[in-house]
Amino acid sequence: MTGPTEREIIRILTNQFAGQPGVPLGFDDDVSAIPLSSKTWIIVKTDMLVGSTDVTPGMTVQEAARKAVVATVSDFAAKGVRPKALMVSIGLPAPAKKGTVQDIARGLCQAAREYNCMIIGGDTNQADDVVIDIAGVGFANPKTLVRRNGARPGDIIAVTGPFGKTSAGLRILMSRGKKDLANYPSLIKAVRRPKARLAEGILLAESRAATSSIDSSDGLAWSLHQIAQSSKVGIKLHTIPVAPEAETFAKEHRLSALELALYGGEEYELVVTIKPERFGDLKKRVPSLTRIGIVEKESFGVVAHLAGKRIQIKERGWEHFT
Repeated sequence: MTGPTEREIIRILTNQFAGQPGVPLGFDDDVSAIPLSSKTWIIVKTDMLVGSTDVTPGMTVQEAARKAVVATVSDFAAKGVRPKALMVSIGLPAPAKKGTVQDIARGLCQAAREYNCMIIGGDTNQADDVVIDIAGVGFANPKTLVRRNGARPGDIIAVTGPFGKTSAGLRILMSRGKKDLANYPSLIKAVRRPKARLAEGILLAESRAATSSIDSSDGLAWSLHQIAQSSKVGIKLHTIPVAPEAETFAKEHRLSALELALYGGEEYELVVTIKPERFGDLKKRVPSLTRIGIVEKESFGVVAHLAGKRIQIKERGWEHFT
């Protein structure tokens, strides 16, 4: 017996909320907004980590708590907004262990320091699994906030880093192969110590050169499709940005490097569209920014032209309840 997928559940819920006044970003962007004035919006976002689905083998509780914050901050980064404060709700199986609570606190504080935001409160409860839910709040000028739906024909598609490391690292951790654990430390680190591109996101927003943006936590392919659908455009790729370590791992294990890069998820890179005349300048300011394609007028989805072949990129990525 199968039930609705995560995105179907979201649609069921948001259909009930549709039509509410004063929700300027709707329910289809990385964050939500509450207008405070014509020049200031309150930006809010919540993200939940659950032990059984989000904590990989070998990940410590402290690393899991830090990851929970990173996931929330990454959505702020995609909009070019710095989160000012975080509230944390924690669920723990009984009896709770003091050491576990201390490790969670250390991970939360570590991430809060990394991204220069305060933890100001939250809630605790008993649960059947470890649950860490982070709610973030910040402020933005609506004119500088980068939405998903602003891509225009001719814009350059770019990303803030390569893909595939998390997918490959997760495979290593799940298989627990000692050789791979020793040979691919950077892939393991990508899973256990992810980073949000907050500084890059803020710079892109302040430049006014980014026309749309999304974080890639659900996978590169899914993120590209979301921009294409929200902006009612097509996206043509001329390269898939595979991390060298992931490519090496894929060759060694007879896997598709493109599959690892496109459909993995939890990479926390930014996928952005940029005004073509501004890309060169932004590349100097954000060296990791990599051009991977172009926005087209026709709404044909996402395709890649690689080695003379046209490949339709599937609308697929990480999803709970599947």
